[in-house]
Amino acid sequence: MRLVPGQVVAGRFQIVRALGEGGMGVVHEAEQLGLGRRVALKVMHPHVASTPGFVERFHREAQVLARLRHPGSVEVYDFGADEELLFIAMALVSGESLEAVLLREGVLSVPRAVGLAVQVLEVLGAAHALGIVHRDLKPANLFLESHPEGERVKVLDFGLATLSESWHTRITQVGTAVGTPGFMSPEQMRGGLVDGRSDLYALGCVLHELLTGSPPFPVGPSVEVSAAHLYRPVPSLREARPDLSFPARLESAVMRAMEKLPTARPVDAAAMREELLAVLAEPVSGAPPARRGEGKKTGRPTPREVAPPGPVVGSAPVAVLSERTDAGARLVESLTTCGFQARFVGAAEPLLGFGALLVIAEGRASLARARELAARPDVPPVLVCGPAEDWELVTGALEGGVFDFIPLPPDPRDLTRKVSRAQKLKRQGSLPPPLPGAGPSGRGPGPTGR
Repeated sequence: MRLVPGQVVAGRFQIVRALGEGGMGVVHEAEQLGLGRRVALKVMHPHVASTPGFVERFHREAQVLARLRHPGSVEVYDFGADEELLFIAMALVSGESLEAVLLREGVLSVPRAVGLAVQVLEVLGAAHALGIVHRDLKPANLFLESHPEGERVKVLDFGLATLSESWHTRITQVGTAVGTPGFMSPEQMRGGLVDGRSDLYALGCVLHELLTGSPPFPVGPSVEVSAAHLYRPVPSLREARPDLSFPARLESAVMRAMEKLPTARPVDAAAMREELLAVLAEPVSGAPPARRGEGKKTGRPTPREVAPPGPVVGSAPVAVLSERTDAGARLVESLTTCGFQARFVGAAEPLLGFGALLVIAEGRASLARARELAARPDVPPVLVCGPAEDWELVTGALEGGVFDFIPLPPDPRDLTRKVSRAQKLKRQGSLPPPLPGAGPSGRGPGPTGR
């Protein structure tokens, strides 16, 4: 049902005009009759509102959202139903989105980008304290308002992604992702339970775009972007923009926010905020940001050469399994260069003494073999290796529950980080339980490299 100007919802909200439409519903500017107040009225799509259990969850979550009172959040005025219409009325904000700013200006200066992120973290801290997780932080959902003391950030659609969980659960069962792939955390990609640290990952992605002009992984098909967030190392700020200079403390804070494992990120929004405040306390030098009108970068400069990581000491040996001895030998050589004890193994060889098993997948049969091995309790964590551009292979590994995916040829830092993490879990005997949607093997905790 389309609402038209002049139509009244629930006897008290008169539609003025449509402002925008998303997957959950349509946002209208409306006048609250009697009070003469302009509001943003979000009306849920009928197919969303009719999902079993959604109405009850909507009312519960809207009550929680109404308790979120922060200058950086959008105040909820009212919510309810009008026959088949389900609506929520919120404060009407003015200004422009960070997405529009990026399109116009290209990148932001370090103080400006970090200052805006600090404001977002203050809102996240208040929301997380109420158990509200945004789940869809991105530049389009961050609005800038003019204020006598400077720019103020408003976080839009706060909690509405959480409200949609019951609806999205049904959708994701047939393979559709929740949220915006370019800014989603690995655990959210997998359909697992998320907490406030998922929002910190998204904010790290936002900061990456504010500072470099591009998100961590370039825009492309959803499956490719999703697989990159799950398995590929996140490019550092310097790798993405070697022509710019970034404080080391800022680089560390952004990369830590985008760690694949939630436990490796800051413990909460307050901790990340303190890290960024420490950046603001330091003098900033470096090249200025893109000039106004330059626009967002469409390509990535060639990354700087980075020295390989140091050797790993005291770890269990690594096994390499491949149908081709030449490919296996090259991977063994790469592992040895990174300091691992590694050797080629046969298909029937016992694997109990190894700390990790790397399987070179050169087809569907070898991928299936890797997934079978990952399900066995006598096999160490299994990492599948293959071409990064083979997205069918990447997603097959993703869905099969293997520990991780290593693109070939391997990046030394990525190889060291992922294999070391697998060995550590093997030594501790702390391989986690299967993740939701991981398939019967379900061994992996998700991707482990940055």
